[in-house]
Amino acid sequence: MLTMPQTPNYLPQTSNVSPAPLPLPLLTNGALPFTIDPLAYISDVYDCLFASQVAGTTPLIKNIRTILLKKLLMDHATQELIFRPILNFEDVISFTLDILRQTALLS
Repeated sequence: MLTMPQTPNYLPQTSNVSPAPLPLPLLTNGALPFTIDPLAYISDVYDCLFASQVAGTTPLIKNIRTILLKKLLMDHATQELIFRPILNFEDVISFTLDILRQTALLS
């Protein structure tokens, strides 16, 4: 039977000791940290709460206005994130409310 020639293994050999598990950060309640994408959160808030409230004389104009308002909101949020750290969920909520107020979607 013919076999394929083996390519030489040029990787350095390591010991047979299994690697140590990576240490997890110590948390008081035992839960693992999770991350929230503030832009995705703002996008979902807009889609769920504000997109249906946009007025337009025709469906096309309504769709254009909806897209442009969302783009304005997302561009403003992207610029704000450069200078504003988001460390927890309360920061995400505060950030979202501030962005909605600054873009005049909330008063």
